Amino acid sequence: MIAEVLERIGPFFIPFALYFVYLALSRAWPPGRAHPWMLLTIAGLLLVVAGFVVWRFDSTEPTTGLYVAPHMVNGKIVPGYVEPAPEKKK
Repeated sequence: MIAEVLERIGPFFIPFALYFVYLALSRAWPPGRAHPWMLLTIAGLLLVVAGFVVWRFDSTEPTTGLYVAPHMVNGKIVPGYVEPAPEKKK
């Protein structure tokens, strides 16, 4: 669960990380310099939104069918899954 949250929220920090790498490599960290925090925040939020949009349309899980809850088989936990719905006969 935490891995999924980090995968969705992690892109928010990419612009900040790139900016700090740029500052470290260029040694451009004077004390009076204004930093583009608002621009970095907007860029991060756009990356998060783009990630959610891609996640929505890239889902390979079936959305219809019978949900089988997690259960134990031979002492091991089998995660929940969706069985495809049977085709209707006409």
